[in-house]
Amino acid sequence: MSRPLLRGEIRAQRSREYLMKQQAEFIQKHGEDLGALYFLLMLLQTHGKKAQRRGDVQALRLLAHDLHAVYLKHTQ
Repeated sequence: MSRPLLRGEIRAQRSREYLMKQQAEFIQKHGEDLGALYFLLMLLQTHGKKAQRRGDVQALRLLAHDLHAVYLKHTQ
């Protein structure tokens, strides 16, 4: 028997569910590759803006690294 989820855990679970729904909608609307790219750009915009407001340079570097990895994957 598992314990009930804490508020923070419920919030994180709902956030993951929302993101998965958004990803599925982008893919359904635009196709596999373009939908995945649009979803990634939406994530970068959202998380990049939050990281910038916090002044979190490391998070911005990680986002840039992830975007560069996607670029390399699709150009080589």
